[in-house]
Amino acid sequence: MSLPTPLIGILGGMGPQAGLDMAEKLIAMTRAECDQDHLPFILFSLPECISDRTDFLLGKTDTNPAQAIAEQFEKMADMGVTIAVMACNTAYAVPIFDTALELLQAKGVKLRVLHLINETITHIKNRYPQVRRVGLLATQGTYKTRLYDQALEAAGLQVVIPDEQVRIKDIHAALYGPSFGIKTGDGPVTVQAMDWVRSAIDHVIQLGAEAVILGCTELPLAVKEDRIDSIPILDPAKIMAEKLILETSPAKLIQSG
Repeated sequence: MSLPTPLIGILGGMGPQAGLDMAEKLIAMTRAECDQDHLPFILFSLPECISDRTDFLLGKTDTNPAQAIAEQFEKMADMGVTIAVMACNTAYAVPIFDTALELLQAKGVKLRVLHLINETITHIKNRYPQVRRVGLLATQGTYKTRLYDQALEAAGLQVVIPDEQVRIKDIHAALYGPSFGIKTGDGPVTVQAMDWVRSAIDHVIQLGAEAVILGCTELPLAVKEDRIDSIPILDPAKIMAEKLILETSPAKLIQSG
């Protein structure tokens, strides 16, 4: 069986719901009248193979997830994938992402990997040119590496970071809290996690954010609104789904607001 070209690859498992969420958004944003009209993609979700990105960036483990990430990208390329993305914001930190690309290049793997953070910043500049102050909700690893900060500042935008107490007691707890965290729970996102994420959003809006990035791919699972108090709430997974469609079959994009 010959596989279609282009063929999209989504590297999930970081965590599992984030990869599935991006795939669902890719399907939902594709204009299709039958099964065959949808874009071909492969979703890899092997969570046990990729160590925690935040733990590595915070120095809690010496295991760089880049090795496992590169191995899975190589397998995708062997299967015919031509354009790929990771469903994890934190994995784009330089010590992880750049190392993974170097490993792929050393093996001569030909695969175009889109950059989630750069595409999110480009989206803000194109879609919301009036915005100057951008709030950021993210993992501790993303904050530590200033992953979004540097990209936003390079684009002439100011990043609004939550107070440390909010980062730890609201955002980190919503993601990792025992039994009720988005990553640790065994069912739908809990009311507690949703309340904490909403509280963190309200907090950065009060600090002057004119748009808010949900900078961990699981945070959008806890937020249903595209706007809160007229402030755009930006989901990088949705932005990336749109980008993938534009890159592979632009006529099939269902335009979002």
